[in-house]
Amino acid sequence: MKFLYSDEPIIACSTCNHANAALAVLRISGFKDLAAFSPFFTHSGPIEPRRVYYTKLRSGDEILDDICLTYFEGPKSYNGENILELSIHGNTLNTERILKFFISKTNCRLAAPGEFTYRALKNKKLTLSQVEGLDLFLNANSGYALDQGLSLLSGNLQETYTELYDLFLKHKSALELSIDFIDDVGEETAKGYFDASLADFKKKFESLHRRVIPMEHNLIQPEIVLAGLPNSGKSSLFNHLLQEERAIVSAVAGTTRDYLSESVVIDEVKYKLIDTAGIREATDLIEAEGIKRTKKKMQHSFFSVLLINPLQMREEFSALAKLHFDAVYFTHKDMPGFAAAQQKVIADFPQFGPMGAVNLLAEISSLEKELFQCVNKKYLQATQNKPILLDRHKLLISQVSVQLESYIKLSTYESDVAILSHELNILATCLSELLGIVSPDQILNSIFSNFCIGK
Repeated sequence: MKFLYSDEPIIACSTCNHANAALAVLRISGFKDLAAFSPFFTHSGPIEPRRVYYTKLRSGDEILDDICLTYFEGPKSYNGENILELSIHGNTLNTERILKFFISKTNCRLAAPGEFTYRALKNKKLTLSQVEGLDLFLNANSGYALDQGLSLLSGNLQETYTELYDLFLKHKSALELSIDFIDDVGEETAKGYFDASLADFKKKFESLHRRVIPMEHNLIQPEIVLAGLPNSGKSSLFNHLLQEERAIVSAVAGTTRDYLSESVVIDEVKYKLIDTAGIREATDLIEAEGIKRTKKKMQHSFFSVLLINPLQMREEFSALAKLHFDAVYFTHKDMPGFAAAQQKVIADFPQFGPMGAVNLLAEISSLEKELFQCVNKKYLQATQNKPILLDRHKLLISQVSVQLESYIKLSTYESDVAILSHELNILATCLSELLGIVSPDQILNSIFSNFCIGK
């Protein structure tokens, strides 16, 4: 991130600037003297912090817009710097024109994504966990993700981490007691402190570790994958669930050669619905790549649906034998010979989830209701124990778990406290990263790459 060490004044639109709206908010941060902007406003007189002023924005004698401005004086601002917020009319052309005006007339430059918030982190207005919580909150696709993002932003989860770290420091002190003051307190007393503090830390950590659920899928942006052989009805179902003709439906096998994705909302959770290439033994290189991508999507999907036309050649089903599905539906129920063909397939095919037969032309609405109920049930089960969503946190907690287990085993037979102290320092590094005390540049790059310009 080039802006890590920059303190230049920055400007950006902090609201959506991809579509026209009633209002847009421009944010300028990092300037030293508010008076430098006075020539651009018709307002005369002092501007007090945290008060809104109606004025006209001008370039010489030309009026650019009627605006409202608010000044936030550092350090009592979002990121600790002087900030000027301008509420302007939200036509995208107007927004772009005013941005260019300030960049050309002042020493401001366009902010990089997340740069306003990075400065809040740098100036200790936000912790790293709060920044991650803000990112999760702004990009959440469910009420649960919103709540966890807000919990991080408000510091609730950080408080849990801090309590854990305090217990760790108590145990570290107990170990140091065995090194420096063993003659004063006695070996038995020192061992009592050591065992009790380790038990307290372990108990607290285990309650946190239970919230780290190993999973291939992503609960922040859960995916529903529709899979099956060519011409099994995937694209027809995809279009119906979206209520638009998004995918091409054709009697020609292999029409969908790559996956398509769109958003669909089920019980206030936004999922990515994915239509995939039909699975079969393909000789065409492009189709083979599409099938490869399909299988990868299925592997990482939150909910996978298999659609089967049992009237297809049975040997083609071998491509599905080792794949897992949450639900299986037999299509083309209205075709002659369906019932007998379905029973033959069921005899050879494992039942992964709800299995039913459906006529996509006549019964698709009932299929949609049943499918959405299954998806929602799985999501509620996946979130009932309040799993931690952020990958960085899950990874670090898992690393602490491995290191803690190793340390506990070592402490049962190793009497050399210097060796134990060395192992404990490794554990301390993981905990420090979890708290955001240690923040390597690559971690910051990963976090701030998700932010929009203006935040």
